[in-house]
Amino acid sequence: MSEGNASWVPFAKEEGKHIPSSAQLPDAFDSLYDHHGLLPFESGNDPTSCRLLVKNSNIIPQCIEAYKRNIAGHGIALEYLPGESDETAKEEWNRAERFLETCNLEDNPEEIIGQLIEDLESTGMANMEVAWPAGSEFPTIFRMDPKYVRYTKESNPATIKRKRRISSTKTVEEFTQQIYARRYAMKRGTSVVWFRLFGTDGTENQVIPLKVGNDGAYGEPRWFGNAPGVVGSREAEELNVSYFSNGRMLSMILTVTNGRLTQQSMELLSKVKGSQSQGGILYLEAKGQETGGPMDEKVEKVSIKMDKLNDLLQQDALFLDYGKEKKADILSSFRLPPILVGQSSDYNRATAQAALQFAEEQVFEPYRKWIMNEIFNKRLFPAMGIFRVKAVLRAPSIIDPADRKAMLDFIADRGIMLVRDLIPIAEDVLGTTIDESKFSPEYLDTPIAQLAGSQPAILDPEGQSDVDDLQERVSIIAKRLLRKGSAEVGAHV
Repeated sequence: MSEGNASWVPFAKEEGKHIPSSAQLPDAFDSLYDHHGLLPFESGNDPTSCRLLVKNSNIIPQCIEAYKRNIAGHGIALEYLPGESDETAKEEWNRAERFLETCNLEDNPEEIIGQLIEDLESTGMANMEVAWPAGSEFPTIFRMDPKYVRYTKESNPATIKRKRRISSTKTVEEFTQQIYARRYAMKRGTSVVWFRLFGTDGTENQVIPLKVGNDGAYGEPRWFGNAPGVVGSREAEELNVSYFSNGRMLSMILTVTNGRLTQQSMELLSKVKGSQSQGGILYLEAKGQETGGPMDEKVEKVSIKMDKLNDLLQQDALFLDYGKEKKADILSSFRLPPILVGQSSDYNRATAQAALQFAEEQVFEPYRKWIMNEIFNKRLFPAMGIFRVKAVLRAPSIIDPADRKAMLDFIADRGIMLVRDLIPIAEDVLGTTIDESKFSPEYLDTPIAQLAGSQPAILDPEGQSDVDDLQERVSIIAKRLLRKGSAEVGAHV
């Protein structure tokens, strides 16, 4: 530092971790877009960038997990279409069941559906590869990582042939349509492997593409409009972490008159931050200006002065309200109640039940129908000659306790509920299977109201172990009736 010159000495705080932009992230298809005629992603919307934003969000991973668990977490089941039964479609049922058990020997169909949901909600796109070797009865399905998949334009004329069951006549007919199809490229190592749209002619493996929304070839995650909020929430949290690690260091001017700080003092100042500076005393040493001649050395009196540039005091937990608002925005984009992501402090049983029922009716059930139709019921099953059976994702049993109690009371009081009607309830509560063949048909078809009239003790509480929940109360009654029925069977043997 030369004499009489001012100098800026930065005492920088530690740099936090920032989310890199998509331009900084590696692209598996770099330099291949023009060569193969592939469509690039819009800036920031590529799968790698989207997944990084999800990783750095404090709410999106919970929302995606809630989608996966509630949509695909209850398993896959088969159902006959209206008007079909074992007599008309038992063979198709068996084939569909066998396909679901063998379509992928490593992951079951529920796990693959869950992976596709995660891809859709993270990146806005998902792709399932269908490998169908010549002569094979069933295809094999695989999830394709969006990071390694790109599309071409819809410029290839193609013919699709699909068979459909006409509900009015219950007959199967084949339909043909002309479309413009894309080609699909997947990067495997250093090679590019090509795929065709499912149902079109060709020799390559096929793809069933899925996407969120209808804008663009690749789709867009439903939370993408809140991407600035995701970045902002992350930056706010990093600022809080920086505040606690670096402390409140006010911007100020340090003025040294008639001298300058020693190098040791400069180094000491650069370390005055964070917890290390609390409860200590700062000692600065300065050298004064020398005046006079060689024979008359004098040193000017040195003074050190610190002036604040501003009086802004940071507070603990900066941007706390901002983070809450951004979480609410993300939950709104997923249309999820807070209880499904672990934020349930303001819920009671009634409001929690209503929130779960809303999510089931408005979000999860439509999602289940859509994804199963797009993959199995409209494409894979018809291609295998299965038209009278459909695959569905199971849903949880969400019943309002008040409605359940009113209904059970109504049908029991009017003699509609029979002994055999209690068996499914008992099986559900007890987690077991009851052999109905041990009981006579006459006993199983006896109305509960009739037994209650002749044997009131059946409906009495069973000591201190009795419970208020009606379904468990019914299971207790069912156990008594089944024990009574078993005793009667033993007496007549």
